[in-house]
Amino acid sequence: MKKIIYFKYLFCVIALFSLLAGCSENEDTDMEVSNGIFITPSGKEAVESKVLLSFAPDAYKFPVAVSVIAPIATNADVTIALDNNLVTTYNAAHKTNYSIMPEGSYSLEATSLTIPKDGIASQQTNLVVKAGMLQLDTDYLLPVKVASVSASGITVNPAMATKYYIFRAPTPNIGNLSDNKKSYWKNPSASFNAGRGNDGNTNGDWGGGSVCESGAGAEQYWEVDLGAVSPRIDNVKIWNRTDCCDDRTINFYVFISDAPFKGTSVAELLAQPGVVKSFYTPGKAGRPTEILPNVSGRYIRLQNTGGQSLTLAELTAIGIKP
Repeated sequence: MKKIIYFKYLFCVIALFSLLAGCSENEDTDMEVSNGIFITPSGKEAVESKVLLSFAPDAYKFPVAVSVIAPIATNADVTIALDNNLVTTYNAAHKTNYSIMPEGSYSLEATSLTIPKDGIASQQTNLVVKAGMLQLDTDYLLPVKVASVSASGITVNPAMATKYYIFRAPTPNIGNLSDNKKSYWKNPSASFNAGRGNDGNTNGDWGGGSVCESGAGAEQYWEVDLGAVSPRIDNVKIWNRTDCCDDRTINFYVFISDAPFKGTSVAELLAQPGVVKSFYTPGKAGRPTEILPNVSGRYIRLQNTGGQSLTLAELTAIGIKP
């Protein structure tokens, strides 16, 4: 009986030590996780970021930084990297078929980051993606990982220290941007409704009721607000009057801007920094005169350089719909 009690006692002691050892291992594991490093701004659990890219004339920029869960005792110099070798591994593990992004379509503005003493986050850099270099309707995977950390006590767990960006550039929706959008004359009291200039009717005969005219005055203009910035305006067509007076819209500019125009004169718009794209046509407007801007824009202005009346049957803008 005493032997049975002794063995029971011995079994309990062994079990207790095993339990304590297990707790100690769990505590070490938790400590390693608590000192782990991860890519932000996703957060340590969100290791995937799905991004749908529309066409953009400029590169997309996505903020990237690194963080640890607990403040650190010394500065930590961190190196991050883009690692396409992980794409194959990811596809095999998740039964996916993501493509590797074309060379030159992606970059990091900086690869060296620092988490300061007593801090938890580094400064920010940017992941730069050129959507125009991607094949349309293709899913790409781009892994960003922590490659190295100078400070001790920080665990680089690949499962947590790697973020996967999933990029897709869908086929853009291209169509008419200007029909029936809000349009204006330089002189708000001009006799004929500016809306005739973008009513979808290119009839150049005055009797057809679709031609509009500004009236005489220095550098007269007609302007349309597309309602939102189109990432790319492919072409603009200007349709002149046909029954007479086709020499009124002559030696003119087409201005295109993402932001509202600030001036009323040609000189002011040519000097407006950063937003105006100008296209000059010498001579009379045709049927049509076609301009191929290939620029972004929301506001389009047709403006004479002389003092005569501006006459317009139709202006159409075709491009990517916002």
